[in-house]
Amino acid sequence: MADTIRQEIAKFLLNGVKDDRIGFVTITEVKMTADLQTARVYYTSYGTEKQREESELGLQQSSYKIRAHLGKTLRFRYTPRLEFFFDRGLEHSYKIQKLLGELTPPDDPSDDSEPK
Repeated sequence: MADTIRQEIAKFLLNGVKDDRIGFVTITEVKMTADLQTARVYYTSYGTEKQREESELGLQQSSYKIRAHLGKTLRFRYTPRLEFFFDRGLEHSYKIQKLLGELTPPDDPSDDSEPK
């Protein structure tokens, strides 16, 4: 159910939402509460911090439209309430990768120190 909701929200953001504040947003994950009444929608947004804040505000204010779309297309008994959370996982992964790159020396093809 969560993955279906994730896919539908992503499609709707591409084609259905007419809010300019919602920039380049990617829905990364949806987690359902145990009672299936609430969907926690995790997303990433590229751009400056101000653009991210605008995207968050746009998502929050468009949540009723997104929920109405889900109700029409998915035909669940109950359409869950949507809560949007910015997913900082990609940022953390990038920072860790960058730090590891600084610690690991680059491979030197001219290095003849390997045993023969």
